[in-house]
Amino acid sequence: MGKSDTSENSRQALIVAAGELFAENGVSGTNVRSIAAKAGVNVALINYHFGNKDGLVNAVIDFVLDAYRHYMPNEFIKNNPELWNTPAGQRRIVTYMVDQAFEFIRPRRENPWINTFIMRCAESNDIGRKRILNGIFVPGCIRYTKTYARITGSTNYRRARCWAMSVFSPAFIYATTPGVIDQTCPGKRADDHFYDELKNWSINVALYGLGLQSEAGTESDDKKIYTKIAGD
Repeated sequence: MGKSDTSENSRQALIVAAGELFAENGVSGTNVRSIAAKAGVNVALINYHFGNKDGLVNAVIDFVLDAYRHYMPNEFIKNNPELWNTPAGQRRIVTYMVDQAFEFIRPRRENPWINTFIMRCAESNDIGRKRILNGIFVPGCIRYTKTYARITGSTNYRRARCWAMSVFSPAFIYATTPGVIDQTCPGKRADDHFYDELKNWSINVALYGLGLQSEAGTESDDKKIYTKIAGD
């Protein structure tokens, strides 16, 4: 293994270790020595790779935003403008948007700290707050509210925001507090199958809220979801 490979490995190890600790303790509650210890490298490498702790925070945010960009629906919408012209096409756009949002938020086996880190940054006064808000939440909110306005013809911004929050909030709640979700039905873990049900339900709610579907769900759908997590 070459020196550059080793250097890049230590850099990535520091980013992941910092992300995990920032998610657990917050940025201000995490010191550089604990990050280096978790990464298994010399603490001097933080200054070498990132300049200082703030530089490392920004590197973690870059890592998170890069992951987020893979799930942005911009290209799909840009490459299929004709979909706006019919209800069927609009359903495809909204379904794709919600699906991609849920896939980004989906609890990860690799780097599971990302969702908690995002929420901590958004709620804190640490240096990462503005970048996370402007990189994820603000463009996401704009995208959803514009979609609502374009499909419904409504200029009611509050209603558009309520629609957007009703669609993707369940995914964030599930991804950041899985233990609480599990405790709502003791003995029955809310797993990937439940998450897929939640995603499909949210897609139905999104379409219903836009007038693109006659009903948000059925009693049989509701029973399937309940049965999945709690049993009869």
